[in-house]
Amino acid sequence: MPDKFDLALEIAQTHPNAVARYLESYSAVAASTFIDAVPDKLSSNILQTMLPYHAAKCLENMSADAAAKYLSALELRTMVSILRHMREANRNQIIVALPRQLSARASILMRYPLSVIGAWLNPTILTLPADCSAADAKARLSREGYVDFHRVYVVDTEQHLVGTFRLSQLLTIDDARHLRDFLDPAPSPLRANLSLEAALESPGWSENDFLPVVDRQDRVIGILRYADLRAAIMKPQARKTDERGSDTLMDLAETCYLGLADVMN
Repeated sequence: MPDKFDLALEIAQTHPNAVARYLESYSAVAASTFIDAVPDKLSSNILQTMLPYHAAKCLENMSADAAAKYLSALELRTMVSILRHMREANRNQIIVALPRQLSARASILMRYPLSVIGAWLNPTILTLPADCSAADAKARLSREGYVDFHRVYVVDTEQHLVGTFRLSQLLTIDDARHLRDFLDPAPSPLRANLSLEAALESPGWSENDFLPVVDRQDRVIGILRYADLRAAIMKPQARKTDERGSDTLMDLAETCYLGLADVMN
């Protein structure tokens, strides 16, 4: 009979997506122990398919060097998405531990000026996969000590927002049902590089205290609270015009920098 760890390793190698979903249902400490124990390539494959929130929690339980090693094998934007869900102190240690050019790239992509909403969002919002069962959703929300933002956001495998549900709904749903079967339409998300003033004009605020925020690939990276947006606009440094807040200029600067880094590499 094969060793239990060898059997788990074989399953992880053949079904990394399923293993990622399974590890998301466990505590970050237990999941990080398994991820850190398997071969490095497999560790990165698992992290690549985990929801960024859960991947970040796992990496925060590892040394900065180990976390940087696994992250450096990921697609750049996936890596940055995971870093955004970490506490600032952990994130900074890991970015420093990354290979020099990769560290520079990550820093550029994470640097939003104070004049855009990306600098003011809450990146640690818990998201759930659409194929998650109601029972699993209840367990995850309970384990994470979910803060009630009125809605829980649900994403697809590409981290695109597919809908929401309220905690009160979840309590009345049969445990075997999947989230995708009873989702409500999601509020229209805000782009992270949208200016504070433009974000304030969003019609979504008429019915919501919080709105989801997405990156240029429409992947959910956090939420913005209306009260925080109002507070940000009142800050003198946020009211200053900043060319980096322009979507076109931000895209151009990012493209030029990454292209230069590739040439240097």
